[in-house]
Amino acid sequence: MGWRQMRMLTMIAVSLCCLTAGCGSMNADSGGEDNYDSTIRQADDARRTRDFRSAIFLYQRALQIDGDAVSAKVGLGQVFLAVGANDEAAAQFRDVLAARANDQAARVGLASALIGMGQPALALEQLQAAAVSGPGAPRVFNATGVALDMLGRHAEAQTNYRKGIQLSPGDVALRSNLGLSLAISGQPEEAIATLAPLMGTSSVDGRIRQNLALAYAMTGNVEKALELSRRDLDEQSAQRQLSYFIYLKGLPVDIRSLEIRRNPSFFPQSAAEP
Repeated sequence: MGWRQMRMLTMIAVSLCCLTAGCGSMNADSGGEDNYDSTIRQADDARRTRDFRSAIFLYQRALQIDGDAVSAKVGLGQVFLAVGANDEAAAQFRDVLAARANDQAARVGLASALIGMGQPALALEQLQAAAVSGPGAPRVFNATGVALDMLGRHAEAQTNYRKGIQLSPGDVALRSNLGLSLAISGQPEEAIATLAPLMGTSSVDGRIRQNLALAYAMTGNVEKALELSRRDLDEQSAQRQLSYFIYLKGLPVDIRSLEIRRNPSFFPQSAAEP
């Protein structure tokens, strides 16, 4: 995703917030009364189904009921992350951390926002303060791996992804990010072994397919790379993608790493939640 698209999503997210005052027809619960718990439940459901407009409205409604509510601020921050509004997300997470410095969801959320803003070193500072135990630990390892990959420290990134996978073997984001990191750092066969099993899961998407296409191209299997690229791209774009992969294959690992880090389409992504 280019910066223009990212900026557009940010503007959309901000404009959605401005709509909250005019959305009075949406009730917080079946009785029509403002109830914090039921509003949060509805907001969380909307976020999980990617109905971000409703989620933003409902989290804002919850904050009208309780302006200091942590769950509403964290949820709103996660929606902003999902639409690429990283500045707005960071503001929500920082607000939570100012009151609750040990809130792991907010800490990982802030790190993810910083990653989205291209500040991996600052993200690592946040993640060093996050706990690497408990149910949130896989998210910490994932975000740490992404930040390290963005800094070109691929071996350390892969160690973190693997630690996360040990705790959450079915985590698709961790496996996808590990596969991409392996492909970048000159280990394409291992990348294929990591990514190919994801092709049969319901969570597979275009990013995972293109990561796998890159890995195949790194091995010289251009036919398989092109086949995968065609699933998400038209023929002209798929051919252009293949040419880019072949160009990357011919670069030394350190130069390849730098080149890919300049291409936001191939950044691994870290989310504040699975």
